[in-house]
Amino acid sequence: MKNKFGFTLIELLISMTIGMLVVGFGTMALNNFNEQQKVEMTKQELLANLRLARNYATTNQLAPGGDRITVNISAGGIIEAITQYENSDIGNSFFSKDITPDGVNISASAISFNGTEGRSIDGTLTIVISGDGDDLDRTIKIDESGLIYEE
Repeated sequence: MKNKFGFTLIELLISMTIGMLVVGFGTMALNNFNEQQKVEMTKQELLANLRLARNYATTNQLAPGGDRITVNISAGGIIEAITQYENSDIGNSFFSKDITPDGVNISASAISFNGTEGRSIDGTLTIVISGDGDDLDRTIKIDESGLIYEE
């Protein structure tokens, strides 16, 4: 009688194939998770910066002569908060930074927060943050009173 202490070639090939499939699916899931995290991080940072600018305006932490804080969001994902002076486009910058990693896009827009009047734009402003994958869009809305919320 012959003792069998090893594996056959077929058994090794099947176990290697199953192992490669598991690693492949795991890698795909990890990539999708990373994309979701980049979009979510961008959304959270944008929310924090918008709320900071709104708080500066509502607590009247404006430069002398300033009447509002304008927040500009460029198509490249650079957010900038500026104190605007009455009847002028000139202002002092509170902060300016790039908040978008590669593969994440923000719908470009601008909004002004006034200390007593809330927002200077009528209607609800919607900012969409999108990623490279499917179902990665996140939305931030700002209503007429300046309330910032996420959907």
